[in-house]
Amino acid sequence: MAGLKLLTSRTSNLAVVLPALLVATPSFAAGGAALDYYGMITHALHIDHKWVPSIGALFMTVVIALVGLRYKAAVAGAGDDVVPNGRFGLRYIVEQILDIVTALAKDNTHEHYRKFLPFMAALFVFILFNNVSGLVPGFPPATVSMATNVAMGLIVFIVYNAAGIKEHGGSYIKQFMGPVIFIMPLFLSIELISHAARPLSLGLRLMCNVYGDHVMLSEFTKLTWLVVPALLMFFGLLVSVVQAFVFTLLTGIYISMAMSHDH
Repeated sequence: MAGLKLLTSRTSNLAVVLPALLVATPSFAAGGAALDYYGMITHALHIDHKWVPSIGALFMTVVIALVGLRYKAAVAGAGDDVVPNGRFGLRYIVEQILDIVTALAKDNTHEHYRKFLPFMAALFVFILFNNVSGLVPGFPPATVSMATNVAMGLIVFIVYNAAGIKEHGGSYIKQFMGPVIFIMPLFLSIELISHAARPLSLGLRLMCNVYGDHVMLSEFTKLTWLVVPALLMFFGLLVSVVQAFVFTLLTGIYISMAMSHDH
């Protein structure tokens, strides 16, 4: 009963805050404060502010799901005509994104690309949508959080090691041993440190680039309200795409290295 009352209270708070967001937007902009809809939601629900990136990630996951359903409906509506029509629209954008990820998967995982394409596509789309959402005032990207990025890095770590073990079996450990037995301890230490650092490097690279772009856009918008922010938003869009590409590319490279027999 107490839990129901708490849920009702939080829901009513959210119902009051959400209509007020549009009213609050001009005052936030005029005052120079950072507009953050996710922060308003956590405040309304009495949730710790540290959950803001998680709420942002969840929101963008819902957006991605809706886009996927809309794309599925567009393909179903086309019937037997599965050839891309070339017209700019949702279907065209989704197919271009999938073409990029398919090329990445083929170039790195070769004949195994069909197994890893869904995983690599999910990474690319999730990172891209979150990065691009940071260009919209009030929607800080989840990828600006180190915790979110390292979590993705850890998933990559698990996937590529699992792929290596599945491909090589127990002999997968030989990749960490080096060419000769007497330098095995040195090679093992280096390899363990190298592999342990991969989730951190993936997360740190993504966070720094997204955060730097976000800060630069915010500061220049305060200084110049016309023209320059528009140019920087184009630059931000480029950074968003490139960082999603780099993260997915490195994922494919790690999978390829783990499955490689050239050791």
